[in-house]
Amino acid sequence: MRTLSSTLLAAQKSPSSLPYVEAKVYDFEQGIKRLTWERLYTGTEPDNHHGIAFDGEGSMHRVASRHVCLLYHKTSSPAPGSDFSFKINMGVHCHGPCAIASYGARIYIFHLYGNPPRICKLYSEDYGATWHRSVVSQPPQTPNGLSACWKGTTSIVVCFAATDIQLRATVLDTADQSASEYFYNHALDTTYGIGATFRDNQFPLIFGGKDTVDTIVTYSLYASQLTAAYGFLEPIVILSAQDDQSTIFKEPDCHSPATPYDYETLLLTVVESYSGTTAYNRPLFSHLVKGTDWSSATITEPKPFINISSTYGLRLMTDSSYWWLERPDGVWRATRVADDPLDLTPHLLRVQQAVHANAPGYIKVELDNSRSQFATPPSKGSEVVLKLGYKTSSGNEVSDAGHYWITGWEWIHDLGLSTFRLFCTDAWGLASAWSARYALRWNYTAAFPCYVWVILYQLLGRFGIRLWNNPDVPKSSSMDNYYPKFLARGGSHGHTELKRLLSFVTDGLIQREALTFVKDLLSTEASCYEYQNKPGYHTILKGDYGENLTITHTQVSGETDEDPPTPVRESAFDWENLARGIDNLVMQYDPNLEETAQAQYRADALLRAEAQKSLGGQIIVPINCGQELYDVVTITDKRCGISEAKYRILDIQANYDHRRSIYQQRLALGAP
Repeated sequence: MRTLSSTLLAAQKSPSSLPYVEAKVYDFEQGIKRLTWERLYTGTEPDNHHGIAFDGEGSMHRVASRHVCLLYHKTSSPAPGSDFSFKINMGVHCHGPCAIASYGARIYIFHLYGNPPRICKLYSEDYGATWHRSVVSQPPQTPNGLSACWKGTTSIVVCFAATDIQLRATVLDTADQSASEYFYNHALDTTYGIGATFRDNQFPLIFGGKDTVDTIVTYSLYASQLTAAYGFLEPIVILSAQDDQSTIFKEPDCHSPATPYDYETLLLTVVESYSGTTAYNRPLFSHLVKGTDWSSATITEPKPFINISSTYGLRLMTDSSYWWLERPDGVWRATRVADDPLDLTPHLLRVQQAVHANAPGYIKVELDNSRSQFATPPSKGSEVVLKLGYKTSSGNEVSDAGHYWITGWEWIHDLGLSTFRLFCTDAWGLASAWSARYALRWNYTAAFPCYVWVILYQLLGRFGIRLWNNPDVPKSSSMDNYYPKFLARGGSHGHTELKRLLSFVTDGLIQREALTFVKDLLSTEASCYEYQNKPGYHTILKGDYGENLTITHTQVSGETDEDPPTPVRESAFDWENLARGIDNLVMQYDPNLEETAQAQYRADALLRAEAQKSLGGQIIVPINCGQELYDVVTITDKRCGISEAKYRILDIQANYDHRRSIYQQRLALGAP
């Protein structure tokens, strides 16, 4: 249960308290501002390797390869109508990839020159007025991609290179031009470009690559990181496709603002290059899930976002006011500062909320539209923050009742009353709308073993939801110690995969604000709240209570990966009802269950889920602003013979109706 102030707790138990409800709309995507891109430049330059940076005066510096030349252009105060075309040939050969970074008056360009190729630099200490050149390093193999970024406000700039055998970082101190090199030997067949940025004193990296294991060829997008001590983290796969899907992920880039707003995070782009019958090179866009760290590389599902084709990808950058996106023949920008939220509170007529277990929930928000206030509705997908509360002795107090996302709306005119109704879904609804573009695999190889919590963390991240490690509630042993083989096939939907994954454990998934967390649903869990019709307690307006006969025996089986395989079978039992001769059996078979411990985890979880259905019923109460799914509560309803009985909340439906003076919750009950 969410924590409430003493005055709010007292108000919701008082029969004379008045309700207070807030609802605001933000143009956010799961807590991150949605960007509206405006194209400022449409040129005729051919697509090729390129880069973008901003100096301390706000001027844009762009660089691009063309044939064997290196082109450069500086745009002072970039804005609509500015000249972004390349007009300066830097007079040096550029054999492929190039990169640029800037801080203050310093601009550093990195490019390849010679055979065998060397990484060379062109640098200016005076905003691009004069230039100097020299060799930086000579890698053992030709880089397939370059990227560069500044280390915060220091004198350090780092040039990253991805080759067929290594990730390389050349750390250059611009104060004295001294350089140090660091590398990581990967095991891939080849790489397809690299992007880098600086964030939290680390350098997040993203690169494309091809890998062959046995006879299976996979093309993937990888995440790594150069630490503050200049060590590389082992790359992890964040997007992949096997070779029969004719898809390569290439020319990625990533960027994090130097001083991000609360609603900003690391963004990334990558080219989805498809070589099938109707070939395409389509830029995809994604962001790091809000509140997560790059070391976990928990990104939202990369998706198309701009109607262009791009062989060499798009580069991301920010200045103090805008996000910028560029390639040789195009420059786009999007405002960084978010608009103020749209406050629905003064117009609320009715709010209906449904919070379900393992299924999409929703809110329906009905608004007064008598003055056509909502003739222009908010954007689809916008985030709605609902808060439920009361008028208390300390003023209007609320508790965050969840974050929802707009899926549609309707205007209603009935008997002279004009209203506007919003329909919004919750995190489970986002999961239902998501489908895997490509297969996602966990624990099919010895690399990167993942227990259930990690799989859940990464899966929820695909639709932008952060899994929070709540220190105040227990997790099951299976959640942190069970390493199942788990495959989300291409085209499968998120809610289906979530339910399947949660069936492996005895934990429930709970939404709180814009987060989720898991809790082991122990039958011994203590009650967090009490309902009874007695002064000082939370009133029960209506109640019904029952008991049910459920499954008493579960059996789960699989087989080992030996040749020939050995059968695996484990069971869980409700001995109390089995002793009465009631053997209601459910059987499951999963060929991926290769160990007895795995099968036992599954059997226990299946029986525990069924046991919660042994008690049933519901109560209708004045709204409890802190009530959450899977809370255990104590109920005393003497009219039904119920005295200090413990129940678990399995469903919540709230109803606020301003016109009919209704402010109630319907709480579905189950066994604790």
